[in-house]
Amino acid sequence: MVVEEIIAAVVPGLNTRVVDSVEQLQEIEPADVDLVVSDLVLPNSKPAEVIELVSERFSRSLRIFFTALGDSKIERQVANSGALLLSKSQHYKELMVQVQSFLKRDSVNLNSISQRNEFQSLIQMPGSPKPLTIKQAQVMEQVSLGRTGKEIAKILGMSPDTVNAHIKEAFGRLGVQNRGEAVSNYSVARKLAARLHGEAALAHLQPNAD
Repeated sequence: MVVEEIIAAVVPGLNTRVVDSVEQLQEIEPADVDLVVSDLVLPNSKPAEVIELVSERFSRSLRIFFTALGDSKIERQVANSGALLLSKSQHYKELMVQVQSFLKRDSVNLNSISQRNEFQSLIQMPGSPKPLTIKQAQVMEQVSLGRTGKEIAKILGMSPDTVNAHIKEAFGRLGVQNRGEAVSNYSVARKLAARLHGEAALAHLQPNAD
């Protein structure tokens, strides 16, 4: 689910439960949940009933409802319950803005395109103060494809030592200590950048793009 993906980017480690039925809601122990995400259209239930059930059972948890409905009465009921209502028709970036505001976080830089300089890429881990440089991102792109240091050096026209230096420098910005973790976090940050800005905006990750 897109909302779950966004929440994971904004607040990593938050205990979130996504529910698809009233039965599933009733099986969840409220004390174990930080955030509940529920579609307003659940089998055998009306939207108003879903809002009431979730609000009563998870009164101490954050609550987000996700819907394709456009009903002002439902919108007021959700707002009055203290929850957030997201529309399935909204774009990814719009959803990200609303979720960050609701959770009072600004982990994801939504203005990275306008803020980046000629040396910076759009690859930035949520919560990291700096994005990868273009060189670091180009190297990590090749690492994520499973290429060796020598292969990357040949593709990018740099020495193997320079490749290794860029990888080590990327560790800090990705918040990791080894290559395996670096590839994992790079993939997360890359997917997020593609979601926010479109794949075409990541052309600078390719060899000789700079």
